[in-house]
Amino acid sequence: MIDKIIIDADLCIKLGGHKKYTFLYDILPLVADKIYMHTHAHGEVLMPSSAVQQLSKLISENKVVLVNESNLNSKDRAVYDAAYKNLAKVMINPNKPNKNKGEVCSLAYAKATGIPVFATDEKDLQPIIDKQLNTGIDDITCIRIVDIIIKARDGEVDVPRKVAKALWLIAGKNKDIFDTEIWPVKAE
Repeated sequence: MIDKIIIDADLCIKLGGHKKYTFLYDILPLVADKIYMHTHAHGEVLMPSSAVQQLSKLISENKVVLVNESNLNSKDRAVYDAAYKNLAKVMINPNKPNKNKGEVCSLAYAKATGIPVFATDEKDLQPIIDKQLNTGIDDITCIRIVDIIIKARDGEVDVPRKVAKALWLIAGKNKDIFDTEIWPVKAE
């Protein structure tokens, strides 16, 4: 289990995107001890209603804590502002100022407060983090749905293969990749 993570809207939408399966509510607390979400990213989870409901329940039960920069001390706020500025220059298009803002706010908060893991499903984000934020001190690593499933496969997260496969499929991923590359069934 990971000590602390900060989560992104896209992960919540994908994990919570099915009425029948409550993967966001059931699996996320198995991944990390302390789960944070920036208020801007939280505001991006508008649909589907199943994701909104599962996230609301996690927050009401204090399994996910909403955070933002307004409560940071001056030292941490300076780190937040610098990280935000570094990320914004490469991730935020002035013509679409809200595109990627949840990721930028979340990553800047993680950098300022020492949260080492960003749970997202953006596959091209780690190189940006490595270039713009990671210096060897308080580095941030992305964890994606595939990484959560690999942790389950390896026994680090208590999720059986059948549930992991359903999660994979509901997240819109390819069934054959799951069966052949991610978690193949071992021949007895």
